[in-house]
Amino acid sequence: MKIAIACQDGMVADAAGCPEYLLITVENGTPCAKELAVAPGSSPTAMLTFMSMAQADVFICNALGIALRNALEMLGIVLVPGVTGTAEEAAAKFIVGEKQGDPGILEACREEDPNDPMACMHDCSKCAGCGPVHVPEEALRSLPKID
Repeated sequence: MKIAIACQDGMVADAAGCPEYLLITVENGTPCAKELAVAPGSSPTAMLTFMSMAQADVFICNALGIALRNALEMLGIVLVPGVTGTAEEAAAKFIVGEKQGDPGILEACREEDPNDPMACMHDCSKCAGCGPVHVPEEALRSLPKID
């Protein structure tokens, strides 16, 4: 199992704009590897790509936006939001099964992502590939009639 923790200066940080991640590999209930990885960027898309490439099974953070929560859950990552304190302490508590954080802490805000110009991650109804597309009435009237 791999635990990823959003952190800044060794403390658990918010998911959005996180500067670095502490990655801890756990085998048979024992931590066997630890790595501090610099964030590839501050956008939600960069964070999701990083989590996928790191093959994280668990993500521990402080605040977490709703859209990121949904996307991380779609990747199959177990989420532990609302955690405070040091990143290593948070990982140790998770490994021994100690309850921490607050699953109710979700930021109800729009997460802007310049790498996702259609904002598909945030609102699938805007994407022609996966949601309904609104066609203006005047555009429908201008279509040629099919006999």
